[in-house]
Amino acid sequence: MSRPKKIDCCTGQPATSKQEAILAAAQTVFLESGYAAASMDAVAALANVSKATIYAHFSSKRALFEEMIGARCSVAFAPLPLPECYSDARQALYEMAEHFVSLLMAPEALALHRVIMGESPRLPEVGEAFYSVGPVRAIQRLTALLSDLARRGLLALDEAEMPLAIDLFTGMLKGDMHLRAVLGVPPKPGMTPQRLAAGAADMFMARYGVK
Repeated sequence: MSRPKKIDCCTGQPATSKQEAILAAAQTVFLESGYAAASMDAVAALANVSKATIYAHFSSKRALFEEMIGARCSVAFAPLPLPECYSDARQALYEMAEHFVSLLMAPEALALHRVIMGESPRLPEVGEAFYSVGPVRAIQRLTALLSDLARRGLLALDEAEMPLAIDLFTGMLKGDMHLRAVLGVPPKPGMTPQRLAAGAADMFMARYGVK
C-alpha cells in the first residue's frame, strides 16, 4: 500500500521534498540577508535546486516569503490551547500567554522580527505579508479562545469589547521583555515568560473575569 502524501501546512496541497528544501533555504536567506538583499539565486543554491524549480512552486519572491512565514506560523500556533479543553478561564489564558511569549522569544522569531522592522519602512509589502500570515493567525486563535470562554460564561466579555480585550492582552505579552530581546539587551532580573504570562492572565481576569 502506498504511503499517504504529506500535506503542506500552508497551502493544503501535497508537499514535496523540494518544496520543503526551498522553504528551509528561504528562511535562512531571508533571516541572514533581509528581504531586499535576499536573492532567489541564493535560495536556489542553498536548496540545491534551479530558479526555475523555485518559480514552479512560488510565483514570486513575496509569495515565497509569505509561504515561509505562513509555514512557520502554522506549526508554531498549532499547539496553542484549544478552547473546549478548559473550564478555568484563568488557566486557559495563562497557557495561551505562556505559549505566545515563548514563540515571541524564540531566536528565529526574534531574527524574523528584526528583518520585518528593518525592511517594512522601505518595503511596506514585507510588513503586509508578515502581518497577514503572522499576527493575524495569533489574533484568530486568541479570539476563538476568548469567544468560547465568554460564550460559556467564564468571562464577562462581549463582542463589542473583543478588539480592545485582544489589544490589551497581546500588549501585555509583547512589552519590555520582548523589546529587550529584539535589541539584545539582557532581561530584567527574575523576569521569565512564565511570570509574564501569569501576570497578564491575572490582570486580564481582573478586568474581564466573572464577578
